[in-house]
Amino acid sequence: MLVVVISMSSCKTKQVAKPSFESVVDYTVAQVLQQQPQFTSITISKMEVVANYGTQQVSFRATIKSVTDSLLVVSVQPLLGVEMFRIEFTPASFLIIDKWNRKYTENTYEFLRYKLGVDFNFSVLQALLFNQLFVLDGTVSPQQFVVETVPQEPTLLVHLGKDFIQRFELINKQMCVGKTEIITDKGRLTCSYEDHKMQNFVNFPMLINLSMQVTGKGGNVSCQVNQVEFNKPFDYTTINLERYEKVAFSNIIP
Repeated sequence: MLVVVISMSSCKTKQVAKPSFESVVDYTVAQVLQQQPQFTSITISKMEVVANYGTQQVSFRATIKSVTDSLLVVSVQPLLGVEMFRIEFTPASFLIIDKWNRKYTENTYEFLRYKLGVDFNFSVLQALLFNQLFVLDGTVSPQQFVVETVPQEPTLLVHLGKDFIQRFELINKQMCVGKTEIITDKGRLTCSYEDHKMQNFVNFPMLINLSMQVTGKGGNVSCQVNQVEFNKPFDYTTINLERYEKVAFSNIIP
């Protein structure tokens, strides 16, 4: 009998536990989180941008430098690498600096919450720009989503908030987000991600399109990423704002 017990016990220890998922949404959220871009820092050193606002269209080069959960800097360079505008985001506030006219504006995220009608903050901006899953009113978990599937159509992860809806359209084969939508009473914000490529073990979209329709006004920005690096140190020089005039947001962006 003792030999049999020992033998059975030995057999049990050789079994390998497999991960189990309680539902389709558990599995889907887990897969998306596993496949989404994850890094401690990112440097987009070459990016072509086309922006449309109303009847106006502008094209320019830009760079992005970011430290996860800490800093995100967008540098606009319309003339041969000369920085004309800079936008600096931190968890507390954001700056828009017009270097050409020596003006700047500083605002908290309450300003964006008022404009967009949702709880827009640094974490949301970071996730939206870098192709990550997020919810506006909490933390990401399977309980925050429902899965919508239709034959021959992309799978959707949907989060229903109090005054808004978030929809994440998935690229089924890769299980990464192909499009993010935020829908509110004031309008709609959409960000699509295409041409995913593996860079330094990070699956990152090389084409990002952001469009927004809010209270009857709309615009869109298309970003073609040409060179990106992850988890590498970068140089960052602050601007002495004492030499600039502080103005209202509308004095820089009407």
